[in-house]
Amino acid sequence: THDLHWSKWEAYTTWLSGMALLIVIYWIGAASYLIDAKVMALTPLAAVGISLAFLAAGWVVYDLLCRNLMGRDGLLAALVFIFVAACDWLLHQVFSARGAYIHVGAMLGTMMVANVFFHIIPGQRRMVEQIRAGAEVDARPGQVGKQRSVHNNYFTLPVLFTMIAGHFAFTYGAGSAWLVLLVIMFVGVLSRLFFNLRHQGRTMWAIPA
Repeated sequence: THDLHWSKWEAYTTWLSGMALLIVIYWIGAASYLIDAKVMALTPLAAVGISLAFLAAGWVVYDLLCRNLMGRDGLLAALVFIFVAACDWLLHQVFSARGAYIHVGAMLGTMMVANVFFHIIPGQRRMVEQIRAGAEVDARPGQVGKQRSVHNNYFTLPVLFTMIAGHFAFTYGAGSAWLVLLVIMFVGVLSRLFFNLRHQGRTMWAIPA
């Protein structure tokens, strides 16, 4: 409970500070950093509206996938990856490449914090209350919390990369910037998988190879 309490506030403060930077740099400075007239001629207001819609819709679609594919982890992982890849490509058809990169990360980061706020912490709280009341413990909140915690674990490195990518123009400035981002995020997921397995005592050198 103590670890979850601090993890909760780490997630919230990270998302709030990240959103504050997104607002200051990419919303207030939309004309400079978010809009690329060569990609799509947008007004700052339209660009901000699209930004908000992506963040909200990303969470809704992801949450629906998780709810409807509970227990089918392989299929769920594949569909989430395809969904993120589609959003990555679509954002590059709307925003500047730099703006698209940060929005893919912001969408994943929003999924992560929403997982904590709507599922992980409430589920843990309900199970603790049931234990304290001596009632039969409903295992489903724990199962959902585990599912979302695993997802957050794999989202971490892709989100971290998008947070620093603005300093590396050779990534978002590439010819197929959306594909570069997708490959780097996939490498991040594989890196997580390698170390998760290694911590369990299974070293699979085929993954980094």
